[in-house]
Amino acid sequence: MRKPSPSLLTPINVIMLTVLIDMTGFGIIIPLIPFYAQRFASGPAGIGILLSSFSVMQFASSPYLGRISDVRGRKPILLFSILTSMASFFFFTFANSYLVLLLSRIVAGLASEGAVAQAYIADVTTKEERSSGLGKVGAAVGIGFILGPVIGGLLSPYGIWAPGAVALILSLANLVFVFLYLPEPERRKQLKDETSFMQSLRGILTAIGEPLTGQVYIIFFVVTLAFAAIPVIVPLLTIDYFSFTEVEMSYVFIFIGVIQVVLQGFAIKKMIRRLGEEKLIVLGPLFLLAGIMLTPIFRSITSFGLATILVAVGVGITNTAIPGFISLTTPPERQGSSLGVIQSVGSIARIFGPIISGYLTELSSVQYSFYVSGLLLLIPFLIGCRLFRVCTVKGILEPLSSRERDEFGPIPPF
Repeated sequence: MRKPSPSLLTPINVIMLTVLIDMTGFGIIIPLIPFYAQRFASGPAGIGILLSSFSVMQFASSPYLGRISDVRGRKPILLFSILTSMASFFFFTFANSYLVLLLSRIVAGLASEGAVAQAYIADVTTKEERSSGLGKVGAAVGIGFILGPVIGGLLSPYGIWAPGAVALILSLANLVFVFLYLPEPERRKQLKDETSFMQSLRGILTAIGEPLTGQVYIIFFVVTLAFAAIPVIVPLLTIDYFSFTEVEMSYVFIFIGVIQVVLQGFAIKKMIRRLGEEKLIVLGPLFLLAGIMLTPIFRSITSFGLATILVAVGVGITNTAIPGFISLTTPPERQGSSLGVIQSVGSIARIFGPIISGYLTELSSVQYSFYVSGLLLLIPFLIGCRLFRVCTVKGILEPLSSRERDEFGPIPPF
């Protein structure tokens, strides 16, 4: 068997392929969970617990694993995360009850490939290349979410074991690939500090309490909270407006995935070079706000498609610009823990976003949920405007020393 060309096995390409394989396995499983839960006589509440249990565990594990990767190295934690994903796919494949299915989601949440992959990119790129590299990882995520549901849908008629087995095989291949071809960044080999779970929790509180990056975490939380409603309210709206079935709905999410790939794989580099991360932090919520507010207004496929593009662009910009900004304003020894905090903040939002939107829809209408989500996005937009003004004046798009953080002081009021 011919070995891959060494020129193709750059660290960024290897980590992209690692994320792609992982997200493909993840994408195979996610769309099938509600259907398989119903086979075990689980009601809507049980399905909600399945979906939120992953985010709960991810919230607890991401900063901890990110901090450990700062000390022990990126590659060992990536291997551990892939092994954890393999265990979750194993439980999913052989699930014969709701409790085993729930166990598979709990175990899956303990993996933290995303935060460690982002930290790896921060280790092997320059400041100018950082957000572009993170965008490539985002593109790999988008491709995985395109391929995964397609594979899962094709295999689902053969039973729960078939999609789970393919996801398990993909994870095994990923494990071997990372072990053989992913080098440990030199920067990580020089760190000797120890870590603990309590230190990790204190690190989360410290990061959120910082005057600069704390505001960025708030922006990310609110944007993710608003976007987390999309998987709940968009299917309900399309059923009401266009009588969509599961097949047409899958096309919608594939469409979003394609936009994410184009944006984060190609366009985001030029946007960052022209505008900078701080301006994109303002524009991301604005695009998302416009898309969410326009979606329920017009009852045509064309307008729905245009609004979907705005939504996908808005969340894609935010999910690239904010990790890039955090990475640029974080010292090298804290890259993993800081990017892990982003994962945890997003996990909290994804726990409550679907619950809130579903509750609002039951109380009023699905259109009302769209408008509430849209108005909610005014918060990150206004915070971003204020943060951008501060960043422009201080010129601090780089890691800050302890003394500089003390001198920075609180962000001024409106």
